[in-house]
Amino acid sequence: MPAVPIEVLPYVRGIQLVLSSYEGYTKGKRREADGLIRDEIKRAGTRARNHLSNIQDIAFKSDNMDIARIAKLATSEIDKLIEDVDKSVTGMNHAFFSGARSVKVSDLKKLIKHDHDVIEMVTKAINIANSAEHAFGTSSPDEEVKNLIQQCQQMITSCQGFFNSRNKILGGLRQKTK
Repeated sequence: MPAVPIEVLPYVRGIQLVLSSYEGYTKGKRREADGLIRDEIKRAGTRARNHLSNIQDIAFKSDNMDIARIAKLATSEIDKLIEDVDKSVTGMNHAFFSGARSVKVSDLKKLIKHDHDVIEMVTKAINIANSAEHAFGTSSPDEEVKNLIQQCQQMITSCQGFFNSRNKILGGLRQKTK
């Protein structure tokens, strides 16, 4: 098993800013690293969802149904992302995790960079949701709040698609044919 490639060390360091125990997909810690990444995406998604739920609740109570409806759609997207992360491919039947074939440096590079990018995207979604909640709380114009909520929803949708493409990376790590 090769060590973490130098080319992706900045990505590993970026992930370590969020997940201090992350070491990349080093031998003996592959499932742990996979679990850390999944847990962080779910945790970050839940944080964004909480911001939008606050907006939805207050908007509903104040009879602002337009904003409540848009916030509900965005929280539903976040729920889909969290469900996708829960149900996505894990290491159980996969050569990358089972040791059925040696991992190439290029495999590690792709996976580490991909994980970094997904975490970066979901972190941006948290920031946008936080901005939306702040804008709503400071009585900013409804259009501004709606735009921020829709930006958050778009970021979550992009993150969901990007996370799901991780399966293709993992799928490329098939066992060698004999």
